[in-house]
Amino acid sequence: MMNPTLLVLLFGFAIIPFTTPSAFAQTIQVNQTTPCFLNYTAGIHVWDNCGMDEDYLKAALIGFEWVTGGYFSLILAGLFVLFTYIKYHKAIYPIIVGVSFIPLSVFLVPDQWWMFALAMAALGLFAGMLKAVKNHTSDFS
Repeated sequence: MMNPTLLVLLFGFAIIPFTTPSAFAQTIQVNQTTPCFLNYTAGIHVWDNCGMDEDYLKAALIGFEWVTGGYFSLILAGLFVLFTYIKYHKAIYPIIVGVSFIPLSVFLVPDQWWMFALAMAALGLFAGMLKAVKNHTSDFS
C-alpha cells in the first residue's frame, strides 16, 4: 500500500501543468551599462564623452561613484558623522555634522537619501538602546 502523503504529492505534481498559466517570452531593451570612462576604444574622446571638460568635480568623482553604486556622497557624509562621534563622544556633534550635509545629500540623491537617513536613524536608536540596556542593567547583576 502507498503512503497517502506520497499520493497527494504525486497528484499535485501531476496537475501542475494543467493549472498553471503558460509563460510568454517578452523582449526587454537594456541600455549599455558600461560607464563612459571604461570605453577603451574612445581614446582621447573619453573626456568629451563623459563631460569631463565641463564638470571637473564630476570627473574627479566618477570612478568613486561607479564603485560605490552612486552612494559616494552618502558614504562620505556617513563617515564624517561616524568620525565625529568617535573623536568627541558627544551625540550633538554628529547630529550637527549630519544636519549640515542634509541639503547637499538631498540635492544630489533625493531618493536614496531617505533610505540612508532611516538606516542611520535606526542605527543611532539601536546604539542608544544598547547603551541604555548595557549601562542600566549592569547595576543589578
